[in-house]
Amino acid sequence: MNIAKVWEAARATSAASSFFDSIYIGDEGFVDGASGANNPIDEVWSEARDIWRESAGWRLEDNLRCLVSIGTGVPTLKPFGDDPIKIGKSLVALALDTERKHDTFQKHHSGLFREHRAFRFNVMRGLEDIGLEEADKQGAIIAATRRYTQAEDVYDRMEMCAWALRDRECASVSR
Repeated sequence: MNIAKVWEAARATSAASSFFDSIYIGDEGFVDGASGANNPIDEVWSEARDIWRESAGWRLEDNLRCLVSIGTGVPTLKPFGDDPIKIGKSLVALALDTERKHDTFQKHHSGLFREHRAFRFNVMRGLEDIGLEEADKQGAIIAATRRYTQAEDVYDRMEMCAWALRDRECASVSR
């Protein structure tokens, strides 16, 4: 049976080996897929469309109740410089820019965000210089995340998200 709890799926997507162990769901192990998709929103959207088979009278966007995207921090903007190594590092940073992918997704699906059926949570400041290989900076990650979630606008969006998830659960239970 291919069923996973929401927390298991979220945990599987965050199983970056330098921070978290892999997770087993049933008898299958999962690790973070960042090497192929640092922000897998397009892959998730495509998979959902495949599962529910959009047709002329049915569109995923019209039927989606709640989509949650959780980032790993907004990257710092750094100049390319003249040094080939710095240019290479800047190009890697661009390739890993998950916010750009989110911005494009939000532009193409703006109604979901306007109607509070899609949410993006991403720490804005404090994680810019912490790489995936730096698990020893967990205290700084926790502090930056705590500051972010205590901001009033973020708290309000988290509350709206919780209501959207609750309403989704109530709707699926009542069917």
